[in-house]
Amino acid sequence: MRRIKVILLDDKEIPRESLARLLAEQEQIEIVSKCSNVKHAIEEAKRVEPDLVLVNDNLSECDSSEVARKINESNPRVKVALLTDSKDQKDLISAIESGATGYILKDTKVEDFIESVDLVGKGVLVISPEVAEKLSDTLSETKLDETQVQTRLSEREVEIIKLLAKGATNKEIAETLFITENTTKVHVKNILGKLELRNRQQVAAYAVQQGLID
Repeated sequence: MRRIKVILLDDKEIPRESLARLLAEQEQIEIVSKCSNVKHAIEEAKRVEPDLVLVNDNLSECDSSEVARKINESNPRVKVALLTDSKDQKDLISAIESGATGYILKDTKVEDFIESVDLVGKGVLVISPEVAEKLSDTLSETKLDETQVQTRLSEREVEIIKLLAKGATNKEIAETLFITENTTKVHVKNILGKLELRNRQQVAAYAVQQGLID
């Protein structure tokens, strides 16, 4: 079984070490580095090429969304999950736009937390249910209905948006939908143009806002 390689980022030693011990007990997870600042985490991500950087959102040097953005810019392949107290929808959307593919509440049960880390490390977009439920309530009033979505986007483009939101690469999308990688690139470019978005992270945020993913 391939183990998920995780870097922990927390500038407070006690919670960092406690979390490291908890995750180290899981056979499917390998802690490859423990970092106390963003610069070190970025350097380590380049050195060890982890699957996931798990970030405590109480860092003193900058907010967690900014951390996700910096890590994503330095190494787009690496997934970023935020361990947070915030249930604010704006914080969630900001995190996703910055490149985070995990938004995990600190009061999550241990078994659910472990499963979330495992899923994010495998490339799945994970949002703690309590935050997702609050967002869903808001979407019932604000999201586009199916007809409006289909007017702006083709069925294929909606499929691609869902895969982008889960962190899939162009190659993975092409393999999943049985199309060429070049065709995938064209679809992604068209999606960005239609939705007036700048990057894949904003597409993921859009998918969450519009309820296009579970």
